[in-house]
Amino acid sequence: MIASAVAGALGALAFAILIRVPRRELWLSALAGLVAGGVFTLVGILGGTELAQVFVAAIATTAVSEALARWRRAPATVYAMPGLIPLVPGLLAYHTMYDLVQGHFLQGATTAVMTFSWAAAIGVGGALVLTLVRIVAPSSPGR
Repeated sequence: MIASAVAGALGALAFAILIRVPRRELWLSALAGLVAGGVFTLVGILGGTELAQVFVAAIATTAVSEALARWRRAPATVYAMPGLIPLVPGLLAYHTMYDLVQGHFLQGATTAVMTFSWAAAIGVGGALVLTLVRIVAPSSPGR
């Protein structure tokens, strides 16, 4: 579990550097990735499906990103974008394209459905948190 969390943090840190997150926020962007990797693994240990792992990890990462944004008075995307990167189904997308190019259309379609499901779980998990935050604790108009 620790290795997965650290890998998530390193992936988030690398992406944060790539998209030029301010230096003073890099470690917090890595923290969001640590949460993503840790929660993903924890839900798997508790018996959740891969889709549940992605969904719950996206919720946790977005919630942490929103809290960090309010604490640091920065846009939540500074933390959420790098934090969610470890959850992106890049390998699944690669296998989808590979199968389709090789002519394995049934396998490619199956993998495509899983890829889109993972992407939807990330989007819905993030949107759920954003909606709840805006309802429960709206930001002040002067911000």
